[in-house]
Amino acid sequence: MRQRIRQHFANAGFVESPVADNGPSPDMFFQGEDTSIRVVILDEPGWANRQAFLNSIMKATALAGKSNRTYLALPKSVASLTDARLFQQRGIGLFTYDHRNLEEALPARHFEMATAAVHQTREEVDHRLENEIRELRAQIDTLERTVHSLSEELMSLRRMPSAPEPVEAFPSTRTLTTIGAVKSLPTFFAGNPWLEVLSRRGKEEARIAR
Repeated sequence: MRQRIRQHFANAGFVESPVADNGPSPDMFFQGEDTSIRVVILDEPGWANRQAFLNSIMKATALAGKSNRTYLALPKSVASLTDARLFQQRGIGLFTYDHRNLEEALPARHFEMATAAVHQTREEVDHRLENEIRELRAQIDTLERTVHSLSEELMSLRRMPSAPEPVEAFPSTRTLTTIGAVKSLPTFFAGNPWLEVLSRRGKEEARIAR
């Protein structure tokens, strides 16, 4: 019977593998592309044992959701006495078998596993990181072009001749001379600015007359 189950899943592209996680162990475990399947088997000699029958059902119930699909394999004589709706509600599939045939009497519900979500999350993170790296590279290229342009402008400014220093249009080298006769003038003339103006005017007229 195990060989028939093994052949059934091998035809669908699954490979029997050991179980890596802790907890209740299934009787058989298969892995395919992004899908894992656990199978609990109630052997035909033990179906008359009520406790063995209950243990198989409890194990299948405990394993439901820990893989993408979970099956319980029962002898056909036992399956006719069970209510398939109870397994369907829990997402457990049913295999029935006898000495000659193995049939999938009830398909198992497909559960999305956390590993698949983690795999998808990693893909999203990788995609986001690629976009961020691409944006950073574009920003670096822009900065490099800006620095190159500024460097060329700086070199151009350094090659330009320096501007001449500004020259005063009317440099003043003369200082106003004070009139020596001021001391002999009346006190109300002291500090009068017009005395200097009149003094210069008189000297200029004298030079013209010459």
